[in-house]
Amino acid sequence: MSVSIKDVALKAGVSTASVSRVLTNKPGVGAKTAERIRKVMEELDYRPNLGARGLVKQNTGNIAVVVPRGSFILNNPFFSTVLEGIAKGIDQTDYNMMMSFTSSQQKRLLETQAVDGVILFAPRNEELSLEWLESIRLPIVVVGSYLEGSPFPCVRPDDEDGIKQAVDALYQLGHRNIGIVNGPMSSMHSVRCLNGYKKKMDELGLPFSSENVFEIDEFDALKATTEVATFLKKHSNITGVVCSSDYLAIGVIKAANMLGLSVPKDLSVVGADDVPISDFITPALSTVHVDLLGIGQRATSILMNMLEGKQIRKKDVVFKMEYINRSTTDSPKHN
Repeated sequence: MSVSIKDVALKAGVSTASVSRVLTNKPGVGAKTAERIRKVMEELDYRPNLGARGLVKQNTGNIAVVVPRGSFILNNPFFSTVLEGIAKGIDQTDYNMMMSFTSSQQKRLLETQAVDGVILFAPRNEELSLEWLESIRLPIVVVGSYLEGSPFPCVRPDDEDGIKQAVDALYQLGHRNIGIVNGPMSSMHSVRCLNGYKKKMDELGLPFSSENVFEIDEFDALKATTEVATFLKKHSNITGVVCSSDYLAIGVIKAANMLGLSVPKDLSVVGADDVPISDFITPALSTVHVDLLGIGQRATSILMNMLEGKQIRKKDVVFKMEYINRSTTDSPKHN
């Protein structure tokens, strides 16, 4: 049998109104009394009736996590790790987490106001438009790079600087012909990664060649393998490759093996994000680390502040990246 607010009030020796004030963080209850009420709630394992609270407060008690390209994203360790951080953040609140994967689910969920706020995994240019997202009038926080000029708070890695660090690490090892394997340019993440690659090549005095840039239409290791193998075979003078995701880097390593190339003896490979599997594959992947769990938790924290009516002063929250040297990088053979 579930514990009611009346049960809590009776055991704590207070009115139900006092319990309600503690639940909603409203003034009018002394600190010692509030502490006693919270202790009773913990003892009785009391869980607020979010449905009833929603009727009073005119909210739903639900947070939407909107995931474009859902089936792919759930297989990508970058997104699944950030999602773990979001879940941990929501666990610290009274909200439920609702996920949607298809455009029809997303529109139905948001247009019907079935949630109080949204955490949105950065959509591509051709997906959910700014105009439509603004029209639903819900608090929204974006995870990952999104359209320039977006009015929504965004929490993302410093992907441009991460790629610059990756290029510099290969340069310091003696590599001078460095390629990049990137995702689709409809993704702002890919745009930032390419910008970082170009800028660092210029800073190091290395010539930029579009021939050394390989763009794939999705951040998919399996899809990348055969296409990247063709790219590597055609550009055999490339001695080091930076990738805009660890998932792509895994595909590059497999492609190199298909061609009989040894990593890192014949080809050095650097990923991005440092997903959990990066340190467990053989050889262990050199990459640029970012706090993926922290990104998810920070996005949740910002959304909670928005729901409480707090002003969000910093709209673009950028997490630093740091190069991690492992076993997929070495000096080029000719050195």
